[in-house]
Amino acid sequence: MLVVGRMLGASSSPDAGAPQVPQVPPAAVSADQPASPDGALEAGVRYATLMAELFPLEPVEAKAVVDDVASRAYVPALGAAIETELVPLQRQVAGLAGRPVYRQSVLAAKLVSHAPPRAEVSAWVMLVAGQAGVDSNAMATFSTITVGLVLEDDRWRLDRTAETPGPSPLLRDAPSTVDTLVARLDGFADWRPAT
Repeated sequence: MLVVGRMLGASSSPDAGAPQVPQVPPAAVSADQPASPDGALEAGVRYATLMAELFPLEPVEAKAVVDDVASRAYVPALGAAIETELVPLQRQVAGLAGRPVYRQSVLAAKLVSHAPPRAEVSAWVMLVAGQAGVDSNAMATFSTITVGLVLEDDRWRLDRTAETPGPSPLLRDAPSTVDTLVARLDGFADWRPAT
């Protein structure tokens, strides 16, 4: 399932006429602590929202990003997901009125496990989608995205993904009280991008 990390950075200097391929920088892995828990958490948060970053890209560009961020074992599955999930979604919205908006934001995250060369991170994510310039079509959903990571070439790389609905404070699966919502998020820490 294509529910993965956050692409940052700009393209390198490609040959003239070649597609501009955005590059994902290494996931906060310091030279002295390449397998650190903080590096795993940052990588997991980044990879939990990759779909929103892949959404506007042409398939060849999206595949190049996936090749850069995924483990060697997971690249084939994500490459197939580009064709079966991303491209059909792009085609579906291409004929609609307005300009498509597809944004994912990490609201909270936690390091589930850390035993290098593997780690697991869960992120509570809000997705906002719709067509800009068109009234009454925006949608927002909440989900918990869990990513498995593996250290390859001294970088945390995406090795698997899973998604479960909610907790959704305002939509389906809405907790009936604030206490219920807080209980569902027990163990998550507030997350903000590095500045």
